[in-house]
Amino acid sequence: MSVVSVAELQRAWLAVKDGRFRPGGTDLPPRRMHAPPAREGEGAPWNPGAPVLPVLGCHGSAGATTVAVAVATALELPVRVVEASPAGTSGLTGFATAELGETGSGWVRGHRDLLVLDRLLDGYASPDQIPAPDPDPQDGPVLHVFDAGWPMGTLVRSAGWVRSSVLDADRVVLVTTATVPGLRRLEGVLHELDPLPEGVVVAVQGPRRRRWPREVASCIGPRTSSLLEEGLVEVPHDPGLAVRGLDTSPLPGGVLSAATTIAQLLQLAGSSIHHQKGNTQHVR
Repeated sequence: MSVVSVAELQRAWLAVKDGRFRPGGTDLPPRRMHAPPAREGEGAPWNPGAPVLPVLGCHGSAGATTVAVAVATALELPVRVVEASPAGTSGLTGFATAELGETGSGWVRGHRDLLVLDRLLDGYASPDQIPAPDPDPQDGPVLHVFDAGWPMGTLVRSAGWVRSSVLDADRVVLVTTATVPGLRRLEGVLHELDPLPEGVVVAVQGPRRRRWPREVASCIGPRTSSLLEEGLVEVPHDPGLAVRGLDTSPLPGGVLSAATTIAQLLQLAGSSIHHQKGNTQHVR
């Protein structure tokens, strides 16, 4: 009798969970190919007129919303930030300098300088229940920065525009913290995203990598290790921002500097974005 490896058992268990068990089969297709069908009245499409950049927090309070608005601000271009976080978890509530109120479609809109800020009015039990964002303003943005706000495991097993906006994107920003749980969750998110999009940046909040505690440095997984060599951006911890959260105060210089680096790594220069906008395909 041959010995079955732990890896084979894990793949078989995932296949059973996803309804894809094949006797003798061990190679599983990417999970993004197996979204459940949308229920009636759910999964409305989003047809953005500009590229979408998902910003994903690997765990709660990782700082994804802060990174999202920082990248949008650093570009100094008309950008729309869309936040689809569950009820009670919005980080955009105090960031707008001008609130326009409810849009009538389940969203609340605000403005800050060149940014359009859209957040959900009410909470939803799952991503596939969230209504599609409103159409772009008349003078449309050159980029949508999308703060998905849901755990990656929930997203890949849902249906609708939230899931497709993340999995169909060619660039993504993953946000985590320089802690043992933070890097372990990052490794898990990279597994869920497999195969990775063309452009991936990991924004890690905390000290510079050379100052990471030994316990943190030693827990880096294989997917994370290869990615950190090319796509790591260190986001400095700001005590004031940690206490206040996002409000109408200017964003800290260190955070904006990190956001500029993210934009450069993902080639989010103005001319590049305009070129993508002219060739963007609707998200289905």
